[in-house]
Amino acid sequence: MEKIKIKGIDEEIYYTVSNEGLPIYIWQNEYAKSFYLSLNVKFGSIHTEFKVNNKLEKVPNGIAHFMEHIKFNISKNQTANDLFEPLGSDINAFTTYKYTSYLVFGTNKIKDNLNNLLDYVFEPFFTKEIIKKEKGIIASEIKMGKDQPFNNLHNEFNKCIYHKEKYKYLISGEIEDIKNINLKDIKLVYETFYHPKNMFLIVTGNVEPYEIEKLVNDNLAKKKFKEYKEPIREEIREPRRVVKNNLTIKAKVEVDKAKIGLKIERKVFKKISPVKLNIILSIILASNFGDTSDLKEEMLKDELITFMNTARYVDDNYVIIDITIESKYVDEAVKRIVQALNNLEINEEDLRRKINSSIATLVLNYEDVESVNNLIQNYIIYYGDIVPDLKDIYEDITIEEVRDVIKEINTKELVVVKMVKEDN
Repeated sequence: MEKIKIKGIDEEIYYTVSNEGLPIYIWQNEYAKSFYLSLNVKFGSIHTEFKVNNKLEKVPNGIAHFMEHIKFNISKNQTANDLFEPLGSDINAFTTYKYTSYLVFGTNKIKDNLNNLLDYVFEPFFTKEIIKKEKGIIASEIKMGKDQPFNNLHNEFNKCIYHKEKYKYLISGEIEDIKNINLKDIKLVYETFYHPKNMFLIVTGNVEPYEIEKLVNDNLAKKKFKEYKEPIREEIREPRRVVKNNLTIKAKVEVDKAKIGLKIERKVFKKISPVKLNIILSIILASNFGDTSDLKEEMLKDELITFMNTARYVDDNYVIIDITIESKYVDEAVKRIVQALNNLEINEEDLRRKINSSIATLVLNYEDVESVNNLIQNYIIYYGDIVPDLKDIYEDITIEEVRDVIKEINTKELVVVKMVKEDN
């Protein structure tokens, strides 16, 4: 078992791989009064076209989320909840664009909880009856999601950004997509992606790493796994241009909303690692649009906005910058934000303050079992491995690097999606 030392904050993460090929990450904290388990599958909503043994396979949109739902069934009359409720533990699961995660939070009997988690995820139980029943449940969930304004705003924004990338589709899929899912699709997805070599386990809390390793090996040794198929996601050539620069949606909202976004080719930042680029973009957005920024304070004071949030996404080929607002004067608010995007700035003092604040947050993350679990998840999904020198990366950022990134940020590929009150 390897110990990965997290530099500068006196923490370490244990790493090993089970006999069946499942990577295991363990954070041990003897003071923790709870534990958090996540069994993660590198299969999300964007993985609907993939090659197995040079054969192209296509499955309906929304199938990753659908699988997450039906995976809770462990027999005709029993669900995973029946395993964990007697232990007093909470279970959950979620699906993203890139992965699916099965979670357990508890305070005692960690061995029973971990065995149950491995059992219900790795022992498939799928029937036509369960699939039919779940279609109705998920269809209702999709309808409910479409009643949430910010969800709709996000979905329409993605459609304006992406021509071909699967991010343009709902994680849950549309109702028509769900209708097309069948037992054959489910078995194909499970047998292709739900393999230890395409998954990883994270255990955080007051645990003994070598006991965890032995428990996982003992559990998985009782199961039969076919040879890993090594699926390859079909490469998508996403055009540089956005689909649409402007879109206005009428909806039943009390206050108008908008998303302002930029699509920038990743290659213009090729000298900067994905980790550092993510950090720098976060600092730039916080400095120009964050809670302590002059712009946000002025817009709140002038009652131009009631809410503003920022996000950034660094993918293999594109960087997406996303600013979400709520405003009674949405046109004027959008105008001010676009002006700010064309005039981004930061000084040395603000940069150091943001870096110090981020490092403090990083240290605080290691006081909570869930936060550490989430941190490791993000490392693996977005960077492929633990980032042990994150503090050093923060401290190594220079004002020149930040300004070089700002120079490449422009509004050539700008998207503005507004959601306004529908006419009475």
